[in-house]
Amino acid sequence: MLITTITDQGLRILVEPLPHTHSVSMGYFVGVGACHETTQFSGMAHLIEHLCFKGTQSFPNPKLISDMIEGVGGILEASTSHESTIYWSKVADLYVDRAISLLTEMVRYPLFEAAEMAKEQQVICEEIRSYQDSPDEIAHLLLHESLWGAQPLGRDIAGSIETVSALTRQDVVDFWQQHYSQKDLVISVAGNIDPAQVIEAIKVAFTGHPAHDPLPPLPTKPARPGPEVVLLPKETEQGQFCLGFPALSYSDPDRRAAQVLNVIVGGGTSSRLFQEVREERGLAYEIGSYQNELVDSGMWVIYGGVRTNALRDSLRLILQILANVASKGVTVEELKRVKDQVKGGMLISLEDTWSVASRNGSHLLHYGEVVPVERVVEEIEAVTQEDVLRVAQRLLRRDSLHLAVVGPYQKKDKALLRSILEEF
Repeated sequence: MLITTITDQGLRILVEPLPHTHSVSMGYFVGVGACHETTQFSGMAHLIEHLCFKGTQSFPNPKLISDMIEGVGGILEASTSHESTIYWSKVADLYVDRAISLLTEMVRYPLFEAAEMAKEQQVICEEIRSYQDSPDEIAHLLLHESLWGAQPLGRDIAGSIETVSALTRQDVVDFWQQHYSQKDLVISVAGNIDPAQVIEAIKVAFTGHPAHDPLPPLPTKPARPGPEVVLLPKETEQGQFCLGFPALSYSDPDRRAAQVLNVIVGGGTSSRLFQEVREERGLAYEIGSYQNELVDSGMWVIYGGVRTNALRDSLRLILQILANVASKGVTVEELKRVKDQVKGGMLISLEDTWSVASRNGSHLLHYGEVVPVERVVEEIEAVTQEDVLRVAQRLLRRDSLHLAVVGPYQKKDKALLRSILEEF
């Protein structure tokens, strides 16, 4: 049974006891990400995530932080997205107090020492350079830039070498103070725990922490019109590509139908893309799709890597598949299979303590509630063929289509690829 507590200072705590497990997972979900950054501070949220591992008041160096969790066989991780930053740990149930203590230190008492910050800025610059050596990463970044232009969704979450290098310690402290408030934090715990003890321990740990109102993300401007092609000539063994469309937000009433559409088109080995592009034609090793939902926007992406001389045929086939689903919809058999697939995958994931804690925390942060599994199942079951057709026609539009390509192609190929998109 999920227990939800909101303290007088606005800190949201979620605890779900899972007594059949031997682990405890907890995530500290902070409502800040790349969409809160102006151009000057691009990469700030990601830099702060890194710096929270570099030293705190009680654990003043990175090794002490690692030893606290890894030294007892646990996991300590973090990630930054467009709208949130997550610090999380998974430990044996014997060490739950240790995990609470460390994660609280990391978000409440980071040192932000100048010397460590300078080193970590160099590390992140190398991380950014590593993307430039990865054609598939470049394709995704180019697609974001093509779709969204000069705004947070159009930039790398890690920022650029120029912006990251220019950030000062005072910039970091100011940004952290603005966003790491109790009211902008969700703490989600799941596993073999005593809920009352965990809730009390977290309340005590955050006594005195600032509780000002959070700052909202920057409003997202509409996506750029399409069709548009971005091509980066690069000597590679494959042609890497991403096709993208602006898509739906968290609150859009069509979001369940969009989930079903995504799975049918490219969400697994039974999808149309995988079966037709890879299994039937042998054009690609990797092919698939995914959707990102955000507070006021979203995007749907089809990605793949194909033989360099098969790019045009692959794109034509993919666009034929999309045109077919936008004109004829999906079959009864596909709809039933995908409903079973979505429900089954969701239920299986609830056996893992981090999956449970992650689901609960992200739901509360994004939706303002933890959507019961039963309601999600009902909403998926309620999706009809007409719903999927409607959302396909809503999303799959030539005037919103963008393509990013990385591979051994010439600039003259860009016009040809654009002509293929014009046929959609």
